[in-house]
Amino acid sequence: MSQKEIKTESEIAGYILTGGKSRRMEGKDKLFLEFGGESFYHHIRRALAPFSSVYLSVSAENRLRCQSLSLPMVVDRFPDLGPMGGIYSGLLACGESALFVVACDMPLIRRETVEQVVREYRRQVTVVRSGSRLEPLFGIYPKTVLPVMEEMIRERNYRMRDLLSRTPAQVIPLEENNPVAVNINTDEEYLNLRCARQTTSKE
Repeated sequence: MSQKEIKTESEIAGYILTGGKSRRMEGKDKLFLEFGGESFYHHIRRALAPFSSVYLSVSAENRLRCQSLSLPMVVDRFPDLGPMGGIYSGLLACGESALFVVACDMPLIRRETVEQVVREYRRQVTVVRSGSRLEPLFGIYPKTVLPVMEEMIRERNYRMRDLLSRTPAQVIPLEENNPVAVNINTDEEYLNLRCARQTTSKE
């Protein structure tokens, strides 16, 4: 996919959600967890390589830790709203018309899948589904969704799946073996990920 086709400068930027307090992982910063000799951040950043601009969604608490990554940061305007607050803040702050959102706990995402989603993007919310699982934190959110997000924030409804039901959204089914929907949310999941990597390396 060429830069002309992807239109990254004028239309879409990458956007990494750095996560909340990671209570289920005893406060570990998932963005800096190691996998395959690199941090989750480096795996995700490589997959977002087609975009000329990539931003970090950060909280006031983890802003200092993320400064070493040398990416523009967007601080949540509304703390403790979860992904809804981070995406809303990013859409307000960015100069592009849309953001390709990726959660920080998805180290297995592929550049090829990112490019697939961009190819099929039709200027509406575009997310993926792996099997029966919908993944709202891997996909494109245009600025046109801001009024709906503002209404939901006023209602104190911060559920991303509710957002998808209240705005035109395209869902892209992925092939069965695509690991993009693998989220690492617990110490056990992280251990399983590393063990699977070690097993694969020995084969």
